[in-house]
Amino acid sequence: MPTAEGCAGRRRRLWDALPSPCDALVINDPRHLTYLAGYAPSPFTFRTASGGAVLVLFPDRSVLVGDNLLRPFLDEAHVDEIAAPTWYDGRTSPEARDDVLWSAVIDLLARGGVVHLGVERTRLPLTIAAGLGAITPVEIAPTLRAMRRTKDPDEVAAIRRALRAADAGMAAALREVRPGMSEMEAFRIIERAATEAMGERAFIYGDFVSGPELTRRLGPPSARTMEAGDPFLMDFSVVVNGYRGDTANTMVIGGRPTAEARRRHDACLAALAAGERALKPGTACRAIDEAMRRAFREAGGDPDVAGHFGHGIGLDHPEAPFIVAESDEVLRVGDVVTLEPGQYGLPWGGMRVERNYRVDENGPEALSGHEVRMF
Repeated sequence: MPTAEGCAGRRRRLWDALPSPCDALVINDPRHLTYLAGYAPSPFTFRTASGGAVLVLFPDRSVLVGDNLLRPFLDEAHVDEIAAPTWYDGRTSPEARDDVLWSAVIDLLARGGVVHLGVERTRLPLTIAAGLGAITPVEIAPTLRAMRRTKDPDEVAAIRRALRAADAGMAAALREVRPGMSEMEAFRIIERAATEAMGERAFIYGDFVSGPELTRRLGPPSARTMEAGDPFLMDFSVVVNGYRGDTANTMVIGGRPTAEARRRHDACLAALAAGERALKPGTACRAIDEAMRRAFREAGGDPDVAGHFGHGIGLDHPEAPFIVAESDEVLRVGDVVTLEPGQYGLPWGGMRVERNYRVDENGPEALSGHEVRMF
């Protein structure tokens, strides 16, 4: 969970980094509500099904606005004030939920005499312009995106917690998944172990696919029954208060990989190691991609795999920096990235391995703890 100190520090840095002076800032991107206020409502309750919130920042205070049904989550946020107008009282039919939210925001801004208003791109509702009249919008989304590249300690702690849960899920799969199980049954093993490690219900998404189909099918688990010798790709994220890691492994069901599968897996490990060695501040992301493809070539794998070999991870998936062949980005201290080399092809199916790292002054700090093995 983002801390009060971390959120306050990020808000101060945002004011210092604005492209031009502002009287107030209006923020309603859910990722930025977490980033700047620690607001992370549960997706597992009716209260949040259609409810949004807005963070209004003035130079001297922060105000989080959301309706009365969101109060339990608003109260856990790290802000100076809460505004929770009543939308639904359980007795009368409510008006449109967004209208209540934005009316409260307009009232706040009108009392503050706002002229220059910082807004996120395409996120300035017409209701604000209509309610306030003459305002000058200042776009702040690029500033927020640039800030999010460098992860603060509380953000890294949230990512670590997400990855510990993912590690538990991966370990359970290696122990318990057997021939004759469906992909869905295997997913349930992973989900249960990750949830137990979290100590609360976890939101998990990713790729859970098996057999030759994983060369052309990615996404949620199906009812497909897995047979001995099938590759089973597990590439997933556990989300903790909006933050996540990104972890992957490919196991062979029944523990009997073919010689070709072993060779390809060894090539993936060689590419992963080459990428790790290149994770240093100042390294061009395209150079990391080149190093991993060179390792594939030297290990007898396919160096021309389509797609990325890594990317940033945190509040988004994927996010900057992007480790791709034509990237123009350079690694910075504070980046949290994932490396995910893979090999694909019939008849052996395919595979991908993945680990997460924080880039510090001396190179990579491993954040993932799961075993990268086939059985």
